[in-house]
Amino acid sequence: MARIKKLSHDETAYICEQLSLIINAGIPLSEGAEMIAQSAGDNTVTNVAKALQSQINDGKTLFEAMESSGAFPQYAVNMVRIGTLSGRLDDVLKGLASYYEDLADRLRNMRSAILHPFILIAMMTAVMIVLIVQVIPMFSEIFGQFDSSIGTVVKASVDYAYSTGTVILIVLVSVLAVSAVIALLSRIPKVRNGLSAFAAKFILTRKAASYFSQAKFASAMSMMVSSGIEASEALENAMLLITDKSMLSRMEKCRNQVIEGEPFADALNDAKLLPPIYSRSLKMAYKSGAFDDAWKKISDKCTDEANATSENLVSFIEPVLIAVMAVMIGAILLTVMLPMMDIMSVLG
Repeated sequence: MARIKKLSHDETAYICEQLSLIINAGIPLSEGAEMIAQSAGDNTVTNVAKALQSQINDGKTLFEAMESSGAFPQYAVNMVRIGTLSGRLDDVLKGLASYYEDLADRLRNMRSAILHPFILIAMMTAVMIVLIVQVIPMFSEIFGQFDSSIGTVVKASVDYAYSTGTVILIVLVSVLAVSAVIALLSRIPKVRNGLSAFAAKFILTRKAASYFSQAKFASAMSMMVSSGIEASEALENAMLLITDKSMLSRMEKCRNQVIEGEPFADALNDAKLLPPIYSRSLKMAYKSGAFDDAWKKISDKCTDEANATSENLVSFIEPVLIAVMAVMIGAILLTVMLPMMDIMSVLG
């Protein structure tokens, strides 16, 4: 079967939510997939729904149909397989819809955080182009009309201003070009994972990357636990989502301790997967029977922390870039104005 375009997080959430409603209403999955195809205004969703309907009519289960389409994230396929085998498919699909909605929101926040500095750099580039193409040549023409003795005095200053502006412009254009290439290559899973690994180590993004990994982990755990999946099994499934090697190492340590019989909350605390206060909350939740609610609250708090960290990073980067832009433009203009001072000294 021909592969279909990969679903976005929002599209995955939409299909999972619709399938959950269909199952809850007692409608056969084949008919439900047809209904989704007819009502969807998005071509990708329509094609995926038709593919699911065709596969289900051929006798395949939902997770087999999802896997055959090639449009769903592997994590979603694995979760639907678990939900099918455990008899809690409705709960799993509902949880997946919530999980991918949250993930889409976090990615939008990240893109917004990256876009603002990118726009500032583009503005800096535009200003430098105007200075080099219009302003400096204009001064050069003006100075050229003076006496040759004066022109000799100011020529060095004009040339220096032009050379400095050109170098700065080349740097800015290179930054924009590299950023655009990275944005395009980030659509490739291997490149995206590599960028995530770099962000997890880079000093300016390390803290934000850690918070986003924690938010992704907590959100996945909340979704799976609320779907009736045992915490140890949920932990193993969550490892499919995390690309941060440090986080994966801690998750592996936690999993091994759970296998050896240590209580989940204690293993979670020993592995430092989450802040200690959250581990203590989970330990109390185990005793009170509110484990699902505890994970939901932790997931929400981790998401808020991740979003707040990215916003703080942007609030730091933006004024720095504005200050750099002001210094560069001021330096270029000052360099251009120096010939005027030279002229005044010569004429004086």
